[in-house]
Amino acid sequence: MKKLLLALSLALTVPMGMAAMAEEKKDDGSSFHQQLDDFTSQIINADPELRSVLGLTDDGIGDLSHLMSDVSLSRRAQLRAEFAQALEALAEYDRDDLQGQERWSHDMAAWLYHTQLDLLAFDWAPAWMPGGGSVYAVDQLFSIPVMIPQFMQNHHAISDEDDALNYIARLEAIGQKLDQILANYDMQAEQGVIPPKVALEGAAAQIRQLLAADIGSSVFVEALRDKLEGVPEIDAERRQALLSDAETAVEEHTNPAYARLLERLQGTLDDNPPNRGVWALPDGKAFYDAALRWNTSTDLDAEAIHQLGIEEVARVEQQMDELLRAQGLNEGSVGERVTELAKDPRYGYEDSDAGREEVIADIEAALARLDPYIPEYFNRVPEQSLQVLPVPEHAQETSPGGYYFPPAMDGSRPGTFFINLGDIESNNRWSLPTLAYHEGAPGHHFQISLNQTLEDLPLLRRILNPSPFTEGWALYAEQLVAEMGVYNDDPLGDLGRLQAEMFRSVRLVVDTGLHRKRWTPEQAETYMIDKTGMNPRDVRAEINRYLVQPGQASSYKIGHLKMLSLRENAKERLGEHFDIRGFHDVVLGNGALPLLVLEQVVDEWVTSVEEKHGSSD
Repeated sequence: MKKLLLALSLALTVPMGMAAMAEEKKDDGSSFHQQLDDFTSQIINADPELRSVLGLTDDGIGDLSHLMSDVSLSRRAQLRAEFAQALEALAEYDRDDLQGQERWSHDMAAWLYHTQLDLLAFDWAPAWMPGGGSVYAVDQLFSIPVMIPQFMQNHHAISDEDDALNYIARLEAIGQKLDQILANYDMQAEQGVIPPKVALEGAAAQIRQLLAADIGSSVFVEALRDKLEGVPEIDAERRQALLSDAETAVEEHTNPAYARLLERLQGTLDDNPPNRGVWALPDGKAFYDAALRWNTSTDLDAEAIHQLGIEEVARVEQQMDELLRAQGLNEGSVGERVTELAKDPRYGYEDSDAGREEVIADIEAALARLDPYIPEYFNRVPEQSLQVLPVPEHAQETSPGGYYFPPAMDGSRPGTFFINLGDIESNNRWSLPTLAYHEGAPGHHFQISLNQTLEDLPLLRRILNPSPFTEGWALYAEQLVAEMGVYNDDPLGDLGRLQAEMFRSVRLVVDTGLHRKRWTPEQAETYMIDKTGMNPRDVRAEINRYLVQPGQASSYKIGHLKMLSLRENAKERLGEHFDIRGFHDVVLGNGALPLLVLEQVVDEWVTSVEEKHGSSD
């Protein structure tokens, strides 16, 4: 999930001026894509953090890496007005007059602006887009306060002394940004929007850990120390001076702002807030409907998604039962048998540095096993490399089991699969390969990295990754690996795949259960454990995640089912002329699209193949 947070901030800072550009295009004859690229460049240039994520510094704009992005309360009205202006600008273009890829770009932009305006419409909406980040001003996973350390560690590049000075300036700017977050928190609280208790506890625990460290051992200072080691041009004396300045910035700006925020969170925790879905918020039903439209890019309502989840759970459960029986595991429910298998020491890893190194090595080996199969299924593969790294220790407790972060667009940073090694028992040898294929190849790394290289597409479509497409593709990739034959001699590996599919199917039921049917977290945990056999600690972390990201958990399976449906329809229509590599070229070669737009794209491709072979017969 963290792979999307900052990339999706593209949707968070829409500047004024697109309507004016739309008017100018009538005079200069420029294309819709040219106008959209100009617009997107304005968006990026207004967001210093997004520029750092994308690795942009030498593009004529100047280095903005001494700044943090604005999330003050005054931004809320600006965001609403700017998205409304963006929609007005789109209306200046007659969609029927657009050609080729411009049609899909228009449809994607319209979907983006409409869904984000829907989420911003609520009086308690924060000063950033809920569709791109956190609903609440503070949560334990993807809210700004808990993401800032990873941002500074992973995305503020340092290649010379100026970069180091900008890093120190950002440490000072973090203090102001955290105070802006506190203002958002108070605004929401005044309107009865309080984060779930587990979200506050998780965020507070991370902040306490940050503050507990000696200044010299602060994660922010340590990150600078590590970065400076890669810059030999800065001598030891100057490095020490820079580190001393960083310590001062943390002591006088960063940590005091974290302490002020922590004090406010603790005051809320003292009142013992409940753990409830968004149904309990003001206009919570309407908000969840809007969240589902954003997170699934369909018009499916909560009831339809809930029922679809129940049906998928039953289907996958039957397949898992058959596989378990073939392995001689006959007693108990599917979930109980999977739990028993997960506890088998033969499939676990040693709780030691050596055991953690073995996890990394096994992931790399699983990815390497794909190499002979890839040419049969893909015409194009990413040029960007993929690395496997552990989740930073300070974030392990509240992070998911694994996640992907995209490469820098300038090639300075590879794609990264972060694996959580905090609880070594959560990793076992038969489930780990599926996680590698989802987060790495041919999952997120293929889709997101290839997305960045589609230079004929406007920038918006190369860097925006809607969850139903991105997560739908990654789940589709899990199934594709099985279809390749990778698990032919590894039935337990295939069980791991089915467990992962069950996990995503259960999410449809649980997400809608928590946020529409008023399920308690305990009710959701019991259901998920029974159906998946997952570790209760992992399930609890998942449920806590769903509480603060309404609708996002539904994106995986809805996207997966849509891609399978599109593929099967193409196979049926094209028969012997169906080419799986061609299908993947179409799905991955047009950028990450809303599902309703993807359906149009695939249909057009199928029609073109039909016409080609029809005319040659």
